[in-house]
Order: sequence, then structure tokens, then C-alpha cells
Amino acid sequence: MSPNVRRVAIVTARFPFGVAEPYLNTELRELIKHFERIAVVPVRLGTGAMQPLPANAEVLDWPLFSKPLLKRAVRVFRSKPRATLRAIADLLTSKDPGRMKNVAVMLKGIALADWILERGYDHVHAYWLSTPATVAFIAARISGVSWSATAHRWDIYERNAFDVKGRTAAFVRTISARGAADVWKRMPQAAARVTHLRLGAVVPEQPADVNAERAQFSIVCPAALVPVKGHADLLEAVAQLHAWRVPVRCTFAGQGPLEQTLKQQAASLGIADAVEFPGYVPQSELLDGYRNSRYHAVVLASRSDGVAEMEGVPSALIEAMAEGVPVVATDSGSIGELLDERSGWIVPSSQPAALANALRDVYLRPEAARIRARRAFEVVAQRHDVRTQMRELAGMLTGERRSQ
Repeated sequence: MSPNVRRVAIVTARFPFGVAEPYLNTELRELIKHFERIAVVPVRLGTGAMQPLPANAEVLDWPLFSKPLLKRAVRVFRSKPRATLRAIADLLTSKDPGRMKNVAVMLKGIALADWILERGYDHVHAYWLSTPATVAFIAARISGVSWSATAHRWDIYERNAFDVKGRTAAFVRTISARGAADVWKRMPQAAARVTHLRLGAVVPEQPADVNAERAQFSIVCPAALVPVKGHADLLEAVAQLHAWRVPVRCTFAGQGPLEQTLKQQAASLGIADAVEFPGYVPQSELLDGYRNSRYHAVVLASRSDGVAEMEGVPSALIEAMAEGVPVVATDSGSIGELLDERSGWIVPSSQPAALANALRDVYLRPEAARIRARRAFEVVAQRHDVRTQMRELAGMLTGERRSQ
């Protein structure tokens, strides 16, 4: 990879459209400082408004199919027929899963190659090893630039065309040590190019001083309302706290298909008045709530069922820890790489009683909670500061820092 990389195309799942991948906003706002220009290329256009990006970033809001994309694809095929056919053949002959999903995004990858050549971009980086990495692979192989990817969680176990991607990726970044080990196993040909580089977060100079007053014990669960997040277990824990006469108020800050089911469960547990479902809460609003002592704890009740249902390293926990708010979470997936009993409360997944006991401990021992929150801030400051993490990633993108 050339150290003269100045323009980087970032392929995402849906970001910056809608509310998905909020950590990308944090990382890209810092990463762009290291380059002349960044282009964000969502594979699919999400619903909702586009999240704001820095002035020297552009967004390619292309659908999966359109006449302009077809025109670009035809043009690049005429100029680079061998490279185009080779990229397509590599994906179609892959022995790993994902062929039909990859066919669906091929046109976008081919068109992106034309755009890269037209605009003079030097590198393509994908967030997720699934179809975003497919688009990056196609565009890079045809245009002749290098490509790389960040692996997160489920995309590691999907193994989308790993045999092809592993041979050609300049590097694969994983956000957890567990993820790195699992990529090594599933993509052995890229083992020497896999590196563990944690998610970046904005870390203030000092953590917030959470108000210890307990007229009401306010907790928040910032997570999409989907099964892996374990909201049903958290509702049972809230019901137990309510039975113990803890004046708990739980905010489920997220949206998703389980909203009505969870509301019905809260009503059946007799705790409808102790919970609220405001829908999606913007990252800026959550951070403001942390800094202004709106919440006494942040909780994730994530479940764990092998690779099918588990957490990676949740950015929601990292952000809360960076702001000095006590955190309670389960031992799902890679959460143990972030949190331990010195920096928060970590309990077995799918055990509402253990979750309730941990939350009651936060309520009854505010000074101990403050000490653990201070330690959590130090952990995030040392390991997740976005300035350090994106300086490392920029070095990998330019080849100035080799993956390890």
C-alpha cells in the first residue's frame, strides 16, 4: 500500500442514512483529519435523514440499481474488461457463503470502480466484512487500488466470500480480540494481515460527576429493540427492583420490532409506570443526559447464544464509560474485554435476578459506583480515545503502520 494515500472511499452498510452505525460518525469525523478527502458509500440507503458529515467528506447516495450506475459499469468494463470479469468470477467461484447477496451488490461495486478512477481515490475501506467488503473488493480489484475492512461481529461468522477476500485485502481490522482470533480461524490466508484495533470514542478531559441523589433511580438502556439486546430480561430485573421498593425509572432508548411486545410485557409485570419507550434517542442527546446526571446508570442486558446471538464491543457502553456513568452489562460476546468488576458490573447473560442485584448495588452504594465509573473512564481514555485509534487506522490505510 502506498504512503501517498490521500483519498479514501469508506463503504458502509447504511451510514450516514438513518440511525444505524452511530460509532461511524465518531470515527470518521476524526479519521478525515488525516486525509485530503473521504467518500462514504452506503451499500443500501437507510431510512431517515442523512447524518451530518465534515465539509471534506462526500456521500454517494446510490441505489443498488439505476441507469447512471449501469452507465458507469459499462464504461469501466470497456476500459478494464479483464479486471472486471476477474473480480466477478472470483466472487462467483468462491467456496464460502454469500453468493446471492454478492450478486445483488455487484453493479454498485463495478460502478464504484469507475467513480474511483474518475475521482482519483487511492484506497477503499469497508466497515463490515459482509456486502460492504464485497463492494470494496470489486471496486478495488477493477480500479487497481488497495482495499481493507473492519470486522465487527456477525459478519465474521457469516464468512461472506472469505477465501477471495482473504487473499486480496491489504488488512482486516477487528474491534475485539475475540474477533481477531475468530477471523484468523476463518480467514487463515489473511492471518498475518489481521489486527485488533478497538473502536474509537470521544473522551472528555474529565468524566462527569454523576449526581448521587436517589429520589429516583434513573437508568437507561441505549440499544435497538431486537432480541440480542435482552430487553425482556431487563424488564424482569426492573420488576424485581420495583418489588424491592427501589424507585427505579428505566428508559429504553431505541427503536425496533420488539417495541409493542416489550410494552405488553411491562404492563403484565405491573411496571408500565416505571419504564418509558421514547424511540431512537440521538447520540448527542444521550451524551448530554450523561453529563447532566439524568441517568444514574447505563445498562445492557445482552443475550448470548453462541455466534448466532451475542454482543461485540458495544459503542453504547464505551460512550457511557467515557462520560463517567456507572455501567451494568452481561457477559455476552466480547463485553468482558471492555468491562470487569473494577470498572462496572458484569453479570451472566439471561439471568434477570443477577441483573437486578447488580442494579440494586449501584443504587445502594453510590460511592462504590462512582469509584468504578472513574476506573471505567480511565480504561476508555487509555484504550478507546478516538484520536489515538484513528491515527492508528490512518497509518494502516496509508501503509505507514503495518498490521500485526
